[in-house]
Amino acid sequence: MRVLAVDDERIILDDFVEMLQNMEEVTTVNAFTDCERALEFIASNDVDVAFLDINMRGMDGITLAKKAKVIKPGLNIIFLTAYPEYSLEAMKIHASGYLVKPATVEDVRKELKDLRVPVDENNECRLKIQCFGNFEAYVDGYPIPFKYIKTKELLAYLVDRRGAYCSNGEILGALWEDKEVTLSLENYLRNLVSDLRNVFKENKLDKVILKKKGMIGIVPSQLECDYYRWIEGDPIAINAFNGEYMSQYSWAESTLAGIESKVMM
Repeated sequence: MRVLAVDDERIILDDFVEMLQNMEEVTTVNAFTDCERALEFIASNDVDVAFLDINMRGMDGITLAKKAKVIKPGLNIIFLTAYPEYSLEAMKIHASGYLVKPATVEDVRKELKDLRVPVDENNECRLKIQCFGNFEAYVDGYPIPFKYIKTKELLAYLVDRRGAYCSNGEILGALWEDKEVTLSLENYLRNLVSDLRNVFKENKLDKVILKKKGMIGIVPSQLECDYYRWIEGDPIAINAFNGEYMSQYSWAESTLAGIESKVMM
């Protein structure tokens, strides 16, 4: 079950996220103190349940819930608040649940078992990507068996680009740097693209790759990635960053520099 939590009190949010991460029903947790960033995440990622604080600075939880419902009508909203007087207003927007702080594990588990919109557990993200340290890619917990070693680097580059379409020329320049582009090299890249698409097709992950003439990209919502979670401010991903990012690829150094600059802020 993919869960999102929003609370403008960081300490309270971190404690609640830790609770969720220790629950077997929950597969992924993304947490935000900023409502606008939470909405952006909901718009581009699969989320089954959103735990929202109501009384927040700026945008309140009721307003956030209404906007989230416009983006994803089937999203289960569970309010978590210290103010029980908001329960009537929460019911008006057809919230799935309402919990008064401090909520216990038993309270949360009960709400997750009685969701307004049932969650299909078969929708769990099967493609897992590791960017911190060396780049690794797994399907159902197993390393992806690409036909070509270079296919793995192609996937890494597309993950790094986070959904942006990449031209063949851009990819050739990144993966082979100063090497002269020849017809043979262009054909090799086509083989890599074919290998990448075939592997995902065989694993019934056809929606991961976007392809149009001379360009290719990925759909970020179709994979789980430590780097993407780091961007969204997930505390676990932040702690997982060890100063290394796709260490085996020299072209990844620019992204690493960007991460390090934000870490130092």
